[in-house]
Amino acid sequence: MLLFLLIFFCITANILLGCYAAILFGFGPPDWKTALNQVIDIPRFQIYWDILRTRVSVLPGLRKKHSTHSSNRTSHSSTNQTTENLNSQLIDNTNKNFNNPVSETNNDAVDNDFLSTIVTDQTAKTWFIQEEHIEVSLMKLNVAMKKSGLFASELDWRIRSFRSEITLEDVKQFLNELKDDCRNYLESQATITEQMKKRLDEFGILKNLAEEIDYANMEQSAQIETTLSNLDHLDLTDNPQEGSARLIKELANLRLVRHRLRDMQDRAFVHIIFNEKREATIPQQVFIDESFGIYNRIGLEITLNEWWKQKRHEKELITLALLDFVKFGEVNEEHGIMICDKIIKFFGNMLKERFEQPDLVGIYSGNCFLVAAINTSPKKTIAEVERIRQWSDKTTFRHNEGKENIRVQLTCAITESLAVQSKNEVMTVLEKTLTAAKKAGRNHTYYYVPGPLDNPPEKIAAPDFGENATEIDLI
Repeated sequence: MLLFLLIFFCITANILLGCYAAILFGFGPPDWKTALNQVIDIPRFQIYWDILRTRVSVLPGLRKKHSTHSSNRTSHSSTNQTTENLNSQLIDNTNKNFNNPVSETNNDAVDNDFLSTIVTDQTAKTWFIQEEHIEVSLMKLNVAMKKSGLFASELDWRIRSFRSEITLEDVKQFLNELKDDCRNYLESQATITEQMKKRLDEFGILKNLAEEIDYANMEQSAQIETTLSNLDHLDLTDNPQEGSARLIKELANLRLVRHRLRDMQDRAFVHIIFNEKREATIPQQVFIDESFGIYNRIGLEITLNEWWKQKRHEKELITLALLDFVKFGEVNEEHGIMICDKIIKFFGNMLKERFEQPDLVGIYSGNCFLVAAINTSPKKTIAEVERIRQWSDKTTFRHNEGKENIRVQLTCAITESLAVQSKNEVMTVLEKTLTAAKKAGRNHTYYYVPGPLDNPPEKIAAPDFGENATEIDLI
């Protein structure tokens, strides 16, 4: 650190000495104020200044001070009831202040929970706390939403774990917990959204994205208000099983709008950093979906963009595929958020095993996976994706000691990149191919052959690969 400070001040002294000489001999700015402004505008000086500020912000004294404030907040947070059968990771996540509203004097409480849960690298912490750019403010909305999502998953699990033994008092407790979380999230969202609206000018030519985010936030707020209204009018004089079923239904509705908002935020995030050419500033930890351990939309987009900047699509064959679950919302409603997340994580791990590095695997949107295979022919990718689809069609996931069985199917889309195509053009074609596959009935694979004729996507008539019926216990 001392060495860096010495270098920084030497460089600054040299620049100022040069400015003085230029002013003295009449070759530079007319006065010191103009000279200093011009120095500050030098890109290299800005880089060194940013590095210095980053280094200073993580000095032990400042870390200790920040830690003290964080612990003070934590000591006043509410403790949420958990069930003994939850795994330790979920307990750690769901107990971390998800009922703490964000206020003007405490507007980084969300950041602390996010940082302590998924970010371990100091660079990532510094990036997230500094909030120099609008995309960091955008990430705050994502964090608040994820905290509420963790609570919803845990509450859904607890309600279902009671089954037929649930009592009216249990339903009242779960009802009050859900209402508290909805109110706290609305307060957090309102505070963060208001802070973000003050910075709308920073969106520049992407201001339409800010309007879309604002609309998606209003849509989610409206759904939460509707949920609160429904809960306020919930008749608890009926049997408690009906009350618990209503709570599960409301949680499912909230999950749908949460996914739509997450997809919108991720898309806006990458558009902003690409427009500002700040891809290199984003910490690697932000690339990973902490729930599933694979790339999220941000990580996928930034990595693919880097491939195109390196012109890999001109030197190597890149084949891309989307794999989307069929009617996964119905599975979620019947079996719960936590079970569905386990299925998604299982498929994510399986795809990582089937498509090893340097291939790319991640969650693209909703519950849809993206695979980008390097130097793999479309024929081989089609065969691998079809094997996975056929395997899924013959696989049963079991839980609740084998009393409940789940079958899931996949709809898939595949295309290859051409040397003359941009990344956005390839992804647009891939998304349209998946849409065509869904309209044609789902549970099959469609392939788009890129070329000048722009032929419609074609259904793959793949042979039966002989995948065996499989049963998998969800732990």
